[in-house]
Amino acid sequence: MKTIKPGTREVRAVTLDRAMLNQDMRTVELAFSSETPYERWFGIEILSHEPGAIRMNRLASGSCPLLMDHENSVECQIGVVESASIGSDRVGRASVRFGRGEDDEEIYQKVLDGIVSNVSVGYIVHAARLIATDKNGVDTFLVTDWEPLEISLVAVPADSSVGVGRSMDDFIINVESGKMDEPKTETIDIQKQVDEQVKRALDATNKRNADIMTIGENHADYDGVKLAARAIAEGKTVQEFQALMLEQIRKVQPAKPSTSAPYIQVEDNAEKDLKRGFKHFGDFAHSVMQAHRSVDERLTRSTSTYSNEAAGPDGGYAVPPEFGQRIVDMAMEEQSLLALSEQTPISGNSMRFPKDEGTPWGTSGILATWENEAAVKTPTKESELKEAELRLKKLMVLVPATEELLADSTAMTTHLTRKMGVRLDWKVQDAIVNGIGSGQPLGITKSSAYVSQAKETSQTADTINAQNVAKMLGRVIGGAGARFAWLINPDAYNQVITMTLNNNPVWTPPNAGFKDAPSGFLLGKPIIQTDTLQTLGDKFDIILANMAGYTTITKAGGAELATSMHLYFDQQLMAFRLTFRMDGQPLLSGAVTPPNSSVTRSHFVTLDART
Repeated sequence: MKTIKPGTREVRAVTLDRAMLNQDMRTVELAFSSETPYERWFGIEILSHEPGAIRMNRLASGSCPLLMDHENSVECQIGVVESASIGSDRVGRASVRFGRGEDDEEIYQKVLDGIVSNVSVGYIVHAARLIATDKNGVDTFLVTDWEPLEISLVAVPADSSVGVGRSMDDFIINVESGKMDEPKTETIDIQKQVDEQVKRALDATNKRNADIMTIGENHADYDGVKLAARAIAEGKTVQEFQALMLEQIRKVQPAKPSTSAPYIQVEDNAEKDLKRGFKHFGDFAHSVMQAHRSVDERLTRSTSTYSNEAAGPDGGYAVPPEFGQRIVDMAMEEQSLLALSEQTPISGNSMRFPKDEGTPWGTSGILATWENEAAVKTPTKESELKEAELRLKKLMVLVPATEELLADSTAMTTHLTRKMGVRLDWKVQDAIVNGIGSGQPLGITKSSAYVSQAKETSQTADTINAQNVAKMLGRVIGGAGARFAWLINPDAYNQVITMTLNNNPVWTPPNAGFKDAPSGFLLGKPIIQTDTLQTLGDKFDIILANMAGYTTITKAGGAELATSMHLYFDQQLMAFRLTFRMDGQPLLSGAVTPPNSSVTRSHFVTLDART
């Protein structure tokens, strides 16, 4: 006897055809299923495409989700299935439309570029029968009743050898007759479960619509009813509509009297309060935590994520400026590479900037000439004047908090601020040094912008000497506005502080006046100890950096905070999620050669391995 699970959820993958893309409508026609045999844990599975075998209600409803990697959450919904049908060739096809949010756009571009091409359908098996058993004892089952739940884009097709839904009661298949016997345990009514899920979804939708309309009616003087009807039609959440209504109220303000007669003007000082009415960060976090029950009026001043982006709601509220800045400040304190970089806060999601790959002494790119030289100089070449783009990447910090901590908002302020700031600082530092550039900033060590100084002849393994650092200093690009720092793995620090050159120490200890250099100075440049660098003796255990040569962008307004009770549900913990957006890359794409030397230079100089 073999067992399968009632209502077993499965997935199977196909390849997306980019020729079926409609870029104007942001839609794509794709095949999501066929009768191709598929290997499962219980044997070979064939999905019947006979009339009546597929429950198409969900896919044909026009509201079935298009997900990323079968993640069943609003944040991972990147579009919608507009229509679906089964062709005469027994292939299931669907038309899907991508959303316009930031994350949706990123995935859509990957589809356009052919980077993402795998399509997978998630479905429930309601009934199946055994149709064959080969000489090796491998059974083949024909699924005669199944229901597609969603369509997903996936990077790697799901492992078909792993069964899903193991928590459900077993049904028994009689191999000899191919008939399904009654379960040994309590029978599960699959259709009833589906109906209950649909009812819960409808109830939630009806409540959302009612809440939105109530808010609109309460603000009828500001076209609230009309805005509410539009928000319901567009499927916006209550929090999203609250932000839209608040923006509408701000726009429709009574004009100042045109007469010169005295008048009284009333302003809402709370809107100017950088704390947005909250006593401290713990007070704000506690209100965010309670928002799923009732929304604190003060949170409407903490504009949620969707109010200033095309990203769609992600369930978060922007941290009030004063609190958010405190967290970010912890990631930008004394030894922060982000603070030292050429940083630009932006209100959008990307920034283009010109890159001049020419040199001051070169004969192309941006030129400076004396008047009598101008006639013989080569005009600026477009190849030397390039345009680079930075696009904000999401960095998320998750912090669990116990019920006892949540009850003490003062303690929660210290806990959340410290933990989030420390984790944010580490990830940002590591990205600036080692980031791969895909989904995160392009780090110094993964770029082509650095130069590597050769070790000394017969140099002892796992050492750094004065000749090394002196030659490194001679190869770094300086100039006006330079922001130098020696980045050193802590394992190498003890060698630095005892280093001498011609019997003179090259390391200067810190003192009370050197707040920006707690680790002292090496050849007059501050030292930053960081474990983001490699171990002593390896390449990249020490880097001399001019951080003015590293460009970063950050999201104006700081960070955003959201909560979830699901991630640590079994531990009775609440998870706070901080979202910080940034990107960065070296200013130059490669090293430069000075006019009177053959030794290359860069904003970043490291040392070859000494092994």
